Amino acid sequence: MLEAGFLKEIYDSLSGFPVLQAAVGALIVIFGLRLMLKADKAKDAAAAPPPSAGATLAAPDGAMHLQGTVAYIDMTREIRDILRECVELQRRIAECVRIMREESKKQTDVLERIEREQDVQGRSRHS
Repeated sequence: MLEAGFLKEIYDSLSGFPVLQAAVGALIVIFGLRLMLKADKAKDAAAAPPPSAGATLAAPDGAMHLQGTVAYIDMTREIRDILRECVELQRRIAECVRIMREESKKQTDVLERIEREQDVQGRSRHS
């Protein structure tokens, strides 16, 4: 999936943008909480009392085992979907960081040109 070095580069590139760092951290916390809450729901469903005797007579014995497997597969799919959302958000964040870096370089170039012009004008006045 994503390499630790890639994530480290993104983090380092965000060092000049504390608001964006906070936003990225908030996204990570939100998705972490979302995963924990879904896991709690699944755990509560697994700890539910067994069905009454009438319900087990209607379904064969193998069907009860399949319900747990189906729930596990559903939960795995939800986790996979959440991870895909996280990857897409990380791609968007990386794109935003790239754009901000380019804009910062442009602004720095403009400021450097202004400083050079001021230096030239200052020298010509003193000469």
